[in-house]
Amino acid sequence: MQLLAFGVISFSQNLVVNPGFEIWGKVTKPTSWNSAINCQKDSVEIRTGSYSCRHSSSLSETKSLAQVITVLPDKKYRLSFFYKTIIVNNEHGCRIWCDWKDASGAPISDAAAKLILQPSAYMKSDIWQEFTTDITSPTNAAFFNLEVRTYQNTIAYLDDFVFQENVATGNKEEKISEIIIYPNPAQDFLHISNIDEIKHIDIQNIAGISIWSSKYSGEESVIIPISSFPDGIYIIGIHTSNKIIFRKFIKRIN
Repeated sequence: MQLLAFGVISFSQNLVVNPGFEIWGKVTKPTSWNSAINCQKDSVEIRTGSYSCRHSSSLSETKSLAQVITVLPDKKYRLSFFYKTIIVNNEHGCRIWCDWKDASGAPISDAAAKLILQPSAYMKSDIWQEFTTDITSPTNAAFFNLEVRTYQNTIAYLDDFVFQENVATGNKEEKISEIIIYPNPAQDFLHISNIDEIKHIDIQNIAGISIWSSKYSGEESVIIPISSFPDGIYIIGIHTSNKIIFRKFIKRIN
């Protein structure tokens, strides 16, 4: 399903510098990335452009790829990127490990945001997959630490990072294809629609504990019973054939 929005044009600027790893100071150092431990320029496994980042771990250590981005408080941002993994001995894979920082550079404590920005689930795929999530900056946020960690016995190919704020202006018609989750807050059922090829859904509580999960066979809409959930904030992870999407919802009786 596609929704039509009238009277606005959405545009945004990608705040990631060198998002597609096209510029390298050295073959092991992509330009503008603050940390690139065990990162190598790769011209074989690429999604777009000429290069990607081949990010590998050692047998016993996790390696980090990171960039610090200046942000504004109380703004909604979208983070997305593409990944592909090679895993030995069924090890973990990779995952994001991001956080917000205040003007002094200190991490900001936010339990709900942590479920999205430092998830318990790992990312594994032998084909290119997209990770995407929408997040809102805290009132005291000045920076966003964009970080991907690659875990033991894993090679992760990373490409096409995007971190952007959406801005609306103009007066033209634009087609918008957005996942729909309603109602929010929800009481008995959570409806998910406007998304292609759902493969798996899992729900975590504020403590990061998985309380519900189910596999699917490519559905475009589902209804999840949540009446037995305690009241509170939850993070739903929606896995499709080519991306992982995280959203936050509230369960409450009234």
